[in-house]
This record gives sequence, structure tokens and C-alpha cells, in this order.
Amino acid sequence: MGDWKKAIAVFKEMEFPLDCDEFEGKIIAQKTICLLQLKGMNLDYAFGMYVRGSYSPAFTKDYYDHKQEFKSLSSGSVLSDEEKVMVKNLDDLFLKNAPLLEIGATYAFIVEKTNRTPIEAFRIIKETKGFYRDTQIAKGISKVKQFLFEPTEKDLEWLKNETGPIQRASIQSMRY
Repeated sequence: MGDWKKAIAVFKEMEFPLDCDEFEGKIIAQKTICLLQLKGMNLDYAFGMYVRGSYSPAFTKDYYDHKQEFKSLSSGSVLSDEEKVMVKNLDDLFLKNAPLLEIGATYAFIVEKTNRTPIEAFRIIKETKGFYRDTQIAKGISKVKQFLFEPTEKDLEWLKNETGPIQRASIQSMRY
């Protein structure tokens, strides 16, 4: 069984009282918990793939069983400083946008849990989330990559070398 008290602490940090009678709120909640677990936060919920992407029946049971606590954001649980930073990063990137969270969490779940390549995951997203605009799909995938896949020092050095000349030329052209 999952750690519903810690899940409430996540939503408290996001200032997001979960009303389980609101469909969009449930999408935001499910995808937030899934992404935080994929990032390494221990909430102990099992997720699988369903119609709207990654979904945990156990988490659903918990937020219905503890409806008032989720709505009032009261659990007594506190996140560590590292967990607070993780939650803030996710919230700053996705801004509680249900479609972007659905796209991002579905893409990440496919890549991480079904051992599909990013190209295969993108194709699956396009097929299963065709009701979203291409720009939303691109934005959701971009944001989840930004959240989950942190660049290595080697990646950052390559990027600096790759974009450095363009940045210097841009700065120089602004002087004229």
C-alpha cells in the first residue's frame, strides 16, 4: 500500500487540495505522483498503463478513502528538503496543467517501465493521445525530459561548446 500521508504532503507543498470529485484534479494528482516516483521519491504506489496513461488503482483507493485529508491537505507528514525541491521543480515545469502532465507522465512511464525507445514512446503518444495538439505533445515530452533526465557534466560541456559560438555571435551583433 502506498504512503498516502506523504502524497498529501506533496500536494500541500504544491498548494493543491485534491478534490476527488473533479476529473482534472485526479489526472493532475495521478500524474504528479507517478512522475515523482519515476524521479526517485518513495511513495510506494504501483502504476500501470490505462486509457489516460499511467494510473495507480491503490492511489485512487487512498484518495477516496482519505477524501477529507486530501482536500484539506492535512496528514502530519513532512517532506525532506530534497523532496520539496523535487516537488517544486515538477510544479514549476508543469504548472498543474493536466494535459501536459498526462502526456509527460505517459511518455516517461512508457520509456522507463516498458523498455521502449524514446522514438517508440513518441509514436505511442501520438497514437493514443491524438486528441491533443502536436504542440501540447511536444511541450509535455520536453517538460518531462527536463524534469527526469538531468544532463551529465559531459552533456553540459558538449552543449557549451556547441552553442558557445552562436551565443558569442548573438551578443556581438547586439552591440551594433
